[in-house]
Amino acid sequence: MTELEQRGVNGSSGLRFRLLGTVEVRSASGEVMPLPSHQPAVLLAALLLRLNRTVRTEDLVDVLWDDEELPSSPRAALQIYVSRLRTALGDTERTMIRTGDGGYTLHADPEQLDLETFRSLVRRAGEAEDPADRVALITEGLALWRGEPLAGLDAGALTREMIPRLAEEHLQAQELSFDARLALGDAAAVIPELTELVERYPTRERFWAQLMRAQHASGRQALALSTYAEVSRRLREILGVGPGPELQRVHTELLEATDTESMVVPRQLPTAVPVFAGRTEHLQRLDGLLPAAHLGLIIGPAGVGKTSLAIHWARQVADTFPDGILYADLLGYAPAIEPADPAAVVPRFLAGLGIPADRLPIAADEQIALYRSLLAERAVLVVLDNARSADQVRPLAASGSNCLTLVTSRNELAGLVATEQAEPIQLDVLDAVQSRQLLAARVGERRLQEDAQSTEELIARCAGLPLALSLLGAQIALRPRRQLDSFVETLSEAPLDALSTSDGVDVRTIFSWSYRQLRPELARLFRLLAQHPGAEITVGAAAALAGVPVREARGMLAVLVANHQLVELGPNRYALHDLLRSYALELCEEQEADEAFERLLGYLVHTGSAAALLLAPRRDPVELPGLDPGVDIVLPSTRDEAFAWFDSEQPNNLAVLRAAAGRADGLLWLYVWTIADYLDFRGRPGYMESELLALDAAVRLGDLRKQAQTRRDLARGHMALRQWDDAIRQHELALGIAEELDDDAGVAHGSLSQARVLSRMGEHRQAIEKTTRALRIYERTGHADARANALNNLGWYYGQLGEFEAAVDYAQQALKLYEEQDSEYGRAVVSDTMAFALAGSGRLHEAIASYATAVAILRAQGRRHETAECLMSMAEVQERAGQPDAARVSWNEALEILEAMDHPDAGVVRRALEQLRRGG
Repeated sequence: MTELEQRGVNGSSGLRFRLLGTVEVRSASGEVMPLPSHQPAVLLAALLLRLNRTVRTEDLVDVLWDDEELPSSPRAALQIYVSRLRTALGDTERTMIRTGDGGYTLHADPEQLDLETFRSLVRRAGEAEDPADRVALITEGLALWRGEPLAGLDAGALTREMIPRLAEEHLQAQELSFDARLALGDAAAVIPELTELVERYPTRERFWAQLMRAQHASGRQALALSTYAEVSRRLREILGVGPGPELQRVHTELLEATDTESMVVPRQLPTAVPVFAGRTEHLQRLDGLLPAAHLGLIIGPAGVGKTSLAIHWARQVADTFPDGILYADLLGYAPAIEPADPAAVVPRFLAGLGIPADRLPIAADEQIALYRSLLAERAVLVVLDNARSADQVRPLAASGSNCLTLVTSRNELAGLVATEQAEPIQLDVLDAVQSRQLLAARVGERRLQEDAQSTEELIARCAGLPLALSLLGAQIALRPRRQLDSFVETLSEAPLDALSTSDGVDVRTIFSWSYRQLRPELARLFRLLAQHPGAEITVGAAAALAGVPVREARGMLAVLVANHQLVELGPNRYALHDLLRSYALELCEEQEADEAFERLLGYLVHTGSAAALLLAPRRDPVELPGLDPGVDIVLPSTRDEAFAWFDSEQPNNLAVLRAAAGRADGLLWLYVWTIADYLDFRGRPGYMESELLALDAAVRLGDLRKQAQTRRDLARGHMALRQWDDAIRQHELALGIAEELDDDAGVAHGSLSQARVLSRMGEHRQAIEKTTRALRIYERTGHADARANALNNLGWYYGQLGEFEAAVDYAQQALKLYEEQDSEYGRAVVSDTMAFALAGSGRLHEAIASYATAVAILRAQGRRHETAECLMSMAEVQERAGQPDAARVSWNEALEILEAMDHPDAGVVRRALEQLRRGG
């Protein structure tokens, strides 16, 4: 630097120049030094942006004036502004702003300019190895920014060109800061900042990538993957392209670090109401539940908007619960429907959390324990709608520290407030102002202003009930040409007490008013849907109730949903609001109701029978009654389709059976017959109650054969629960009936089933006696499948007694019969029996081969638990045969199956593997 240049720097040493915000010059004492006018400020900014470098006169002229504003002598005008600027800066010796080389140069130490200081700090941060040093340096640099750079200047090309450049430098510095903070493990703290930035800069992929990394580092893997889906959507909407390489790389890293198959984020909320108004105070109280409270309670009368408030707020705070939202209608006040059993809700919640049906524990208390364990470390919102009692809520309430359970109820549920410290929020009717807001949001304020008197009368008649106001608003919006006073007349035509009950609220008139607008076929379907006693109505069930084709029913259901007279819970699943159900029940004539319910039962029985025989093909079919020609059914054709159909109707089974009791006992019994194996295979709740209902129906029908069959099925349930004495008692009663009827097949079936219970009790000799009796009958009646089953059972019982030669002989006889019937499952079970007997007699290699045959067949048929049991037995024999490596493979294969099923036998296998590792 020349001596003259050094003098210029020294002359400005007390000044500080600021471009990162409003353009300012501060004195050594920190006071803002006024600039003479706007143009000198622009000139100063242009010189500072090229500090210690010459800016050509032509360039400065272009910065200061547009073509139309150019003075007659621009150079002279420029000299005047330079002079004024020198005076303002105290540059009396002209050493700070120098003239030369065809332009002007502002000489100063770079540290005097905030922009150069910022750039220096960013460079040093980029060179620092320690993340803490990088954070400190770049935080100091970012603190120099006071807002948009060059704020307050209207300098045309200068600001158009430089502001975006400087803003980009600022964004890059922020990116560098976030990288350093993430390296320090500050992931949780940067998430809110990055969330705000991606909203402001939706196409800046680096911020999205950093947000995903921060979410993943905070344990929110599902949210990180969801963020990738969101940025992909936005980039395609805004730019028409997908994510770039950096985002793709981060996504790949997340997939590699995350078990995506088990990462399920449930979003089970029903569709939000299209219009929501008022409730500001209540929304604030709900906000106040976060983050400390774990149980919130919205209470109030029917139709007051409890569900709407809960769903509206839940959607507002969805981001606070990155692990999802669970929702269930507990049906606490639905007419003619039992309140939902928490034991039936928990499996649906577990499915929503990603637990496959075949991994559900059998016992209800074990399912609840699994549910609570899954939520322990998650941030999930659980919405329990229409709860009737505290006992409904307690098993379903989330216990995780980051979870919240929100309950709606007409009752106070004081027990929850007293013992679970639930935060109660009382919901009352809307006041006149809020009612008008809700109605105006639906039809428009201008429409209401056209007839203020009628508007006030309509609001008064609705008595502040949100449901009534919503229905009224829908009618007004759909008829834009009608005058408001005509709606008042429509309401007046109904009884005056239609909207005035003891507490001033009743929606019957509103329901009837909406109902009268329906086409006849829609009105009929609306009435008949109420005849379904279950919590959910499938499309097939709706079609059966109305006696119309499924396709036609689906279209009519869509119209009712659009009219807000039906709620769509999910694909092909619907529900009636309890008030609408009550109203629809009143509309239906008794004969019309009975015919619809009988069609529903016919649909369930015929479809269920086909599905049941797919699950158990060798089951003795039952005779079905004729089907109403109006019932359109689509029969399942595979086991998977059969299970899917049973799964869809499972939530309604007990409600349907209870409604059928004493009303359609024959169809009730048949429906229990169809669902028995499904409930047994799946371990679903309700098996025993269903069978008891079937038994009562059989008694009312006076049908002894049905009573005997049902008692055998009840015995199966007792056996699964290890209630041996109860199982024996039911079998004895069934045998007594079969003997009274001279029913050889019934006697044989009962004896065979009773023998299984006796064997489980260790009474193998008695089991052999009972099975031999059954075998003699089967030989006489020619029932080949049952005969093979009896022979195989005899082989097993003799094997349990150590009489292995007899066991092998019976098993070989059974195998011959099964092969004649081409029964693969029969081959599997007899191979298992044979293997046990061969192993007992010391023929270990033959036993292993027989077990291998059973395993291969059972695995191919998807019988997972039986496969695992065979593998465990084979592993034991392999160890005895001196094949530890093969045994280890078998144990591990069994363990994989049992762990996937969450079966308690997994512990047995782990101990066996540990013992094998230790060498015996």
